[in-house]
Amino acid sequence: MTESNYQLEPPPVARPAVSLAAIVILLLVFAAGLAVGQSGVLKPGATPRPSSVSVGQTPAPGSTPGESTGPLPTMPQDAPADFGLFWQALQVVRDNFVGRDVLTDEQITYGAIRGLVEALGDTGHSVFLTPATVRAERESLGGTVVGIGVLLGERDDRVIVVSVISGGPADRAGVRTGDAILEVGGETVSGLAPEEVAPRVRGEAGSTVVVSVERPVTGEQLEFSIVREELHFPAASWTMVPGTEFALLRLVQFSSGAAAELRQAHDQATAAGATSFILDLRSNPGGFISEAVDTASLFLSQRQVYIRELADGQRLPVLTNDAIPATEAPVVVLIDEGTASSAEIVSAALKSAGRAQLVGETTFGTGTVLLTFDLPDGSAIRLAVENWLTPDGELIFGQGIDPTIPVPRPIDEIPLDPTEVAELAPEDVPSLPDSQLRRAIELLAQ
Repeated sequence: MTESNYQLEPPPVARPAVSLAAIVILLLVFAAGLAVGQSGVLKPGATPRPSSVSVGQTPAPGSTPGESTGPLPTMPQDAPADFGLFWQALQVVRDNFVGRDVLTDEQITYGAIRGLVEALGDTGHSVFLTPATVRAERESLGGTVVGIGVLLGERDDRVIVVSVISGGPADRAGVRTGDAILEVGGETVSGLAPEEVAPRVRGEAGSTVVVSVERPVTGEQLEFSIVREELHFPAASWTMVPGTEFALLRLVQFSSGAAAELRQAHDQATAAGATSFILDLRSNPGGFISEAVDTASLFLSQRQVYIRELADGQRLPVLTNDAIPATEAPVVVLIDEGTASSAEIVSAALKSAGRAQLVGETTFGTGTVLLTFDLPDGSAIRLAVENWLTPDGELIFGQGIDPTIPVPRPIDEIPLDPTEVAELAPEDVPSLPDSQLRRAIELLAQ
């Protein structure tokens, strides 16, 4: 989604959790003058409710643990009983941590909020977003970014390039799909998630960033100096498979306008003689659910796309948008472990309706509705507020969507994008180096 953004639900990255009580206290300490509004947004000017309840004592520097030296500030009436413990832990850190001189309130606050969200156990879904990440997501979902022209994802605990914009700065420099990011700007990205690498890759238009990668196919390490540009990140692309009447439609994310882009690609392919379609949703991290409904509607008519399961157990079916004409042409869908969220909705809808065979690997399993609550400093908390079910009533979260035709992808095999497929000669298609795409072509040929 952005230059990196598998930011709407990237593959999960485990981080140490902090207790719920610990987090809330940090919010109270470092967000004085704020209270949680009913909308879920911390509103400036609100004052936490005072309480005269004693919550413990704070140890003085150099004192023995458990030795009390003075009363702690008062807490709201509904504060957990063990809040005092966290106050003491915080003071221990401030008094004794070797790096306390450079420790900032922002580091503590953001770490605390992140721990709060991760303590919910909704790994890979509910998440805390820094202001930089929020800006990057909003720009990317609008389809325009300033960066080098790559989409980042995660594989085998490494951040990799899953897509390169044809003709963009990274493409011209020589970055290729499958490259594993090692360093950005001379700093290692080991242990970071794609959404954490994104802000490092992005920057001001005209500025230069040095990106070091490892190319898994050859094992070589390469360094690229790339000038950032303002780019339009197309959601959809297509090509005819050489020597066939099959069109490959690739959708990289469900950003604003993605379904319309896909319909345009479909219409262009049809005009070029396409009679069958391969819809490539591999490494598609999702996006806007409305775009998923409209995408499914290109292939389905008067059918359920998914079911909303609310917190109270209600189940509400969501139907296709029948204002969109549905094609009846044969279609095969490509999926893998990076297919997530809205991409899983589309895959499940076509599978449930018997409309398409799914080729590839079981999807990621991120079927929850994520609602973003903005915080006053530009950061945000994204929380799962309801579940998505397939039209058959099956839970997507934690389960994923299984392919009808499993085709595992070898570790050294990189999916081909439409630009690369277009360069093939017809005689090369039967042996093209993308086993999942090759199987989809074989199915349509049958």
